[in-house]
Amino acid sequence: MYRWPELQFGSWNPSEAAYRARETASVVQLIESLNNDATRERAIHLLSKNRAIREEMAPLLWYSVGTISILLQEIISVYRSLHSPIPMLTDRVSNRVCDALVLFQCVAANPSTKMPFIEAKLPLYLYPFLNNTNKERPHQFIRLASLSVIGALAKVDDPNVINFLLESEVFPCCIRSMEVGDVLSKTVATYIVYKILINEEGLRYCCTVAERFFALVRVLGSMVLKLAEEGQLAENPSIRLLKHIIWCYHRLSESPRSCDGLRCRLPVILSDAAFIDIFRQGDPSAVPHLQQLFHNVSNRTSRIQTIEKMIRPLVKG
Repeated sequence: MYRWPELQFGSWNPSEAAYRARETASVVQLIESLNNDATRERAIHLLSKNRAIREEMAPLLWYSVGTISILLQEIISVYRSLHSPIPMLTDRVSNRVCDALVLFQCVAANPSTKMPFIEAKLPLYLYPFLNNTNKERPHQFIRLASLSVIGALAKVDDPNVINFLLESEVFPCCIRSMEVGDVLSKTVATYIVYKILINEEGLRYCCTVAERFFALVRVLGSMVLKLAEEGQLAENPSIRLLKHIIWCYHRLSESPRSCDGLRCRLPVILSDAAFIDIFRQGDPSAVPHLQQLFHNVSNRTSRIQTIEKMIRPLVKG
């Protein structure tokens, strides 16, 4: 895998303020280097690795002339490689695009640049990567990096962000990534869906249209069953994915409309003692959500059965 060498600062050890000033000056110089084709790739890589002043870097990237346009060109330049019958997306090209996407993520995560980023509709340029079904490693890298940008937007519970994601149809893109992505991509995509679901408008969006609801329930169930079949339930990345899956199920169970649909579509393994023990040992925070999920579903079932018993004599009469 091709990687540029890390930026070195030697043994210089200034005060915190002086250090950050030097880092900022270095970032400004690297941003200026983006305008030169010969230095652009290295500059993007070094900027993507500069986590020391990530918050300060977002406004510098957004408000410097032409920078976002350059990064966007880097991203869309690989569109033609997504569906080519000949493998065109090399590790080096994939890494270069991922570095540009890391800078997009930096802008998306910053409170001062998040909404301008959305208002420019820049997330839409990532959707082709999320709808791509190629499972080769370079494609998986770009898929994960693109999801991380959307995840940075969704991380803060902002109704404006959720409304944008719903209006721009990110939901089907996440479903696709949950179907074809690797474990990390599935985890981030499921997290984004959960952040949509905890918003009331997002929950209505997923539950009022049967096609959307059943598509989500189907892919959630298939992810659980696939992990079980491959014996990966107890592995750390898989536990994180399962936790997000349970959060989604739990949130869906809080809607009476979707709770009815969940009754016959929850994977049986979720109630297995061995499955629950995996969470008790690996991530106990998921256990209450799992318990509340079954409580909501069973209560809804009991209420429906009670109503049916009350109605049955009237129907017979």
